[in-house]
Amino acid sequence: MNADKKLLFFNILCYNYIERGWKKQGYFFDGKGNFLMEYAYGNFGFLKQGRMEQPPLVLLDLGIERRFRETYYFENSVRASYGGYLLQFTLKGCGIYEAYGHTCHKLTPGWGFFSKMPEDSRYYLPSPDISPESSDEGWEFFYLHFDGPAARPFYETVRTLTGPVFSLAASCPPTALFLRLFEKLKNKETLALYEGSEFLYRFLAQLLSELEAPSAKGSLLVQQAVSYFKNHFSERKGIGEAAELCNVSQAHLTRIFRQETGQTPLQYLTRIRMEYALFLLLNTQDSMESISEACGFLNRNYFAKVFRRHLGCSPTEYRNRSASLTRST
Repeated sequence: MNADKKLLFFNILCYNYIERGWKKQGYFFDGKGNFLMEYAYGNFGFLKQGRMEQPPLVLLDLGIERRFRETYYFENSVRASYGGYLLQFTLKGCGIYEAYGHTCHKLTPGWGFFSKMPEDSRYYLPSPDISPESSDEGWEFFYLHFDGPAARPFYETVRTLTGPVFSLAASCPPTALFLRLFEKLKNKETLALYEGSEFLYRFLAQLLSELEAPSAKGSLLVQQAVSYFKNHFSERKGIGEAAELCNVSQAHLTRIFRQETGQTPLQYLTRIRMEYALFLLLNTQDSMESISEACGFLNRNYFAKVFRRHLGCSPTEYRNRSASLTRST
């Protein structure tokens, strides 16, 4: 296999704000107590700018709030005028989210909800007898309020994956992305045209990515398997060899790998091989036989079968289509 090609492949691998005032600062820690950042409580609203009639994603308002020993209760079934989507994520303390009038979820740190307004649900600061955590710290959270036609697929996919509530690691990419934007707004920096829409897409995409395959490094077993696949995908070896290297059974490796990454080892290995095949088809004139061998497939026919299953066309059709597009531009 050409090492230079492989190395190159992996190397390739709007609005203005309205400030509403500030309260005292809080401190954000991860699940192990490590300090992440200091932040202030506050909210920002956004005015639509730009010529696009209906942006796919529209950031309406966001903030970090602390509710403590007060009446804080929202009945979402009567919030038609609020509209859009609301995502709220607990940083400290505890809140309650009730879905469809009967399922009660305690939102401790790392837990949040994703709702479309109006809906048959409610969220509130619980009384101390229901949640001792809230009596000591209240409910500290960040929220995002947004709208737009592109929000619906994200909302429906998250609901399918997790139901009305979800959990994330405190230091995962979407929470870090939110806190960076909040810090920018706190420092009185304005958002560029369509920057709010760009932020929302990145946030929602990272949220989905985390829910489907968390970004934490995972166990040593999975790290060893991933390293093996990345370094040996071009060889005609499979899951059995990886499991043997890791001194576990193939069934055990598959179970742990799926649990930590959201996909099976075979799916992960096939994705690496397919992406390298696309790279070779787009950047070389290598034969199909050569490409199938370089990507670790048993033979050209099996490569073509797997390729068609993933892309709906043959490798030759994909190359020719891409070549004609290049010529036309």
